Amino acid sequence: MEYEIWRYLHICMFVFWLGTDMGVMLSTLKSTDSKLSPDARLNLLTMALTIELIPRVMWKLAFPLGLQLSAEIGLVDVSGTVLAVVWVLALIWAGISVGGAANAGKPIGERLGAINRIIIPVVGVVTLLLGAYSYVAGAPFMASWLSLKVAMYGLINLTIFGIEAAFAPAVPAYLQMVQTGATPEINEKIKTTVNRTMIFVASTYILIAIVAFIGTAKVL
Repeated sequence: MEYEIWRYLHICMFVFWLGTDMGVMLSTLKSTDSKLSPDARLNLLTMALTIELIPRVMWKLAFPLGLQLSAEIGLVDVSGTVLAVVWVLALIWAGISVGGAANAGKPIGERLGAINRIIIPVVGVVTLLLGAYSYVAGAPFMASWLSLKVAMYGLINLTIFGIEAAFAPAVPAYLQMVQTGATPEINEKIKTTVNRTMIFVASTYILIAIVAFIGTAKVL
């Protein structure tokens, strides 16, 4: 029963991560429509960033949920203390990420956002290397497909870091649009920035789909 509960939560994590993020993507793309008023476009972006708080949390919980599920079926040998530490760190990271996004434009939001932008690539590199090592060495994860999932989670963190970096110039452009109007220069900057961001978004979705397939088919 305990395994089934963790499995259910793991499935919910993927649904709320990818499902809500699709809403973020579509709202953001629509906000580039120059036929809409500046206020309408800013409202669409605000809605997208609000919805985005949900996948921000789900993405941070992906690793502890996966580790917990793996421990339940004996694919990784970790103590309860290690599991608790991983959960606490993930929840702290989620708090930092959500706090930064929810307070965007404020000093506290800027500080939390800067911390989050350091954590993302660090987690990405560490989990990528951990998964790659385990794939070769056969430990600490006792199935090659699980090691590959961990490595892929690292790659996902790196593509998400790409999303954060690519989209950063868009927010000031939207604010300038509301203040001065939607000039051709501002429209071009917004559209170019969002299109560049979508490359990383598409890469993230592809990686998530691959991870889900590997976890379901248990291949590779």
